Amino acid sequence: MFSKTSSHPSAAITIIILLLAISLSLSFSACKRGGGENGGSGGAGESGSSGGSSDSDPGDGGGAGTDTPGGAGDSADPEALWYYEEERAERYAAFAQIRPDLTMEDVVWMVDCDLDLPPYEDTHEVPDPNSLTLLVNKHFGLPQDYVPADLISVGSAQMRSESAAALNALISDAEGQGLGIWAQSGFRAYGIQQSLYNNYAATDGQAAADTYSARPGFSEHQTGLTVDLNDITDAFGQRPEGIWVKEHAWEYGFIIRYTEENQSITLYVREPWHLRYIGREHAEAMRDLGFTSFEEYWAKYIKHAPSAVG
Repeated sequence: MFSKTSSHPSAAITIIILLLAISLSLSFSACKRGGGENGGSGGAGESGSSGGSSDSDPGDGGGAGTDTPGGAGDSADPEALWYYEEERAERYAAFAQIRPDLTMEDVVWMVDCDLDLPPYEDTHEVPDPNSLTLLVNKHFGLPQDYVPADLISVGSAQMRSESAAALNALISDAEGQGLGIWAQSGFRAYGIQQSLYNNYAATDGQAAADTYSARPGFSEHQTGLTVDLNDITDAFGQRPEGIWVKEHAWEYGFIIRYTEENQSITLYVREPWHLRYIGREHAEAMRDLGFTSFEEYWAKYIKHAPSAVG
């Protein structure tokens, strides 16, 4: 297997996160009133393939956390959450009023990801384009001239070296199971994404194009950490190859980035062929904690380091 080589600890991070999640859940339950479980809803993608539709409103909670029982209007103290940001207090309150169906936990992490704002408005450039765990979506983009320095070929595609090695291992192990998996599309420069998006918008209209293609500068493909597999069709998810990838991708440090249950979070249609590399430790932690939304995991365990929890 392949380990992440970023600044995060390597082997122990999954255990740390699990213990923190359990202990925090227990401690929060003692100081909260109200009931109910977090809900989840979904969706996907930004490849070169169209299909489906997405909800244009900020989405439902991504579904893994149990930090705050009850809805956004309950008496739970959001300041008890380790990912609470004091400077966003007014936005938390405003979003809770707009979305009373959400828990305070979901309100906080979603606002931390700017999901309370309209897509492609008031966007931010990612602080470190070379991070293996950076968040790129309709709120966080890459510099126009960003090209990873360590791109290597995987079949006809290019990926950053660590993610390419992990993908080669995945492909090799799948072949050992009699499955044929290949990289169809990897890194895309800003200009290529711009041409693709403009063509889709001209053909289907901008609103439709936004559900299946990223605007230039906001595509995960520009990170060099993303790959589209095989024939890039929705049917891939129902084939043996797609079923195997869904079950085993985490073992190689990948997640299926755009899923149906997170469509209202990502504002993309589902893409069972679209893999994003985040490293084995984080992919395993997402699986063990039950996260399906990378936005939620990023807000809770990457943007706000678990080690900061008292």
